[in-house]
Amino acid sequence: MTANFDWKNYGKSKEKELLILIREAKKIVEDTVEPWTREHYGRLPYPSRTMVLICILKVYFKMPYRNIEGLLRTNATLRRELNLEEVPDHNTIQRAMEKIPQEYFKILNKKITINFKKRDMTLPSMQLGLA
Repeated sequence: MTANFDWKNYGKSKEKELLILIREAKKIVEDTVEPWTREHYGRLPYPSRTMVLICILKVYFKMPYRNIEGLLRTNATLRRELNLEEVPDHNTIQRAMEKIPQEYFKILNKKITINFKKRDMTLPSMQLGLA
């Protein structure tokens, strides 16, 4: 006998988790010094704070670069939350990840965790000890 899994509700809960995380992280990233600033030559880059948020999602959900790119391409709500008119490709996301100092990620992670604890909030992945 096979148990039926409710994939529709699972998808909705993951979408909700994604938006909760991105909204909380967005507040913290906006209040934190940018990890890098724009250089004065070449194409206009994606804003560093936006790229940091994309990298946070990549790390939190343990997604390969191509998958996070695909998620951004298919999820209009997420693109609106990130103010993205165009989606960065997986190589751009990877280069951004390489630019972000580990210490910067540690600071953001600590602030995000504290913020969730203060508000007595957890995400499903936090409850499972995955985050």
